[in-house]
Formats: sequence, C-alpha cells, structure tokens
Amino acid sequence: MPDISDTKRVPSPWGDLEFTPVEDAGRAPSLERGDGRPQRRADGRPRASRAAQFMPFAALTGYYDLVREQERIVEPRHELTEEEADELSRTIMQVRRGDLVRITYYDRGGYKTRAGVVNAIEPERRRLRLGTDTIPFDDIWKLLRA
Repeated sequence: MPDISDTKRVPSPWGDLEFTPVEDAGRAPSLERGDGRPQRRADGRPRASRAAQFMPFAALTGYYDLVREQERIVEPRHELTEEEADELSRTIMQVRRGDLVRITYYDRGGYKTRAGVVNAIEPERRRLRLGTDTIPFDDIWKLLRA
C-alpha cells in the first residue's frame, strides 16, 4: 500500500496535481534515484520535462478574442431630431477649453458617458478632446456644461 509520504505534488496550468505511486509487482516506481536527483531520459532531460510537449497551445492566435467580439451586443445609434441637433450645436459653440462637461457619445457599438475638463475643441476637424479621448461631433448625443 503506498504511503502518504510517497505522494508527489506537481504544479500545472490546471492547479497542483497530486500523484501517488502505484505498486508494480511488489515494488513502487520511483521518480528519483537513490541519491535524491530526478531520473533522466536518454537525451539527458529530466522525465518531468517530457510532459511539457503534451501541454495545449493556442494554434489560432486571436481566435478567442474574435469570438468574444462576435458575442458583443451592439446598441443602435440614436439619430438626433432637428431640434436636438440645433441645441447640441449651440452647446458645442458655447463650450470653451477648460470647461467641465458631461458628455454622452457613441463609441464602438454602445453609448458612453464621461465627465471631465475639455482639453481642446477642433471645429475644423469637427471633434472635441476630453482627457485622452477624442470625440467626433457626429458621435455626441448629449453634452451638458457645468
């Protein structure tokens, strides 16, 4: 009967695995020589390193990211009415660099709301910079000045 002290713990990507030697014709196989060093294969590598060749690898890099992207639910873009567009245009014209604003805008399939200080307004490029984000005027749904 194997003794608990014979149990070997091996780290793996799936957590620590625990191995207990199995008796084979009256003797238990050992992973170590009598001097405490691991057994070596004919090519000189330890037997434990042989298992690394059977570990899984990602043959298709980026595949799982692409699958997750396909699962994302895209929110439809809200079209502004004529009155909302005029009001938004007036608000954008009143905003100055350094103003504190709360902005709701369309970004990558959904709406985001941010509050922050306006770094720059670029009317010729039709965009507003808020922190590190650059927001096109066409993507803005709501803009509130503080």
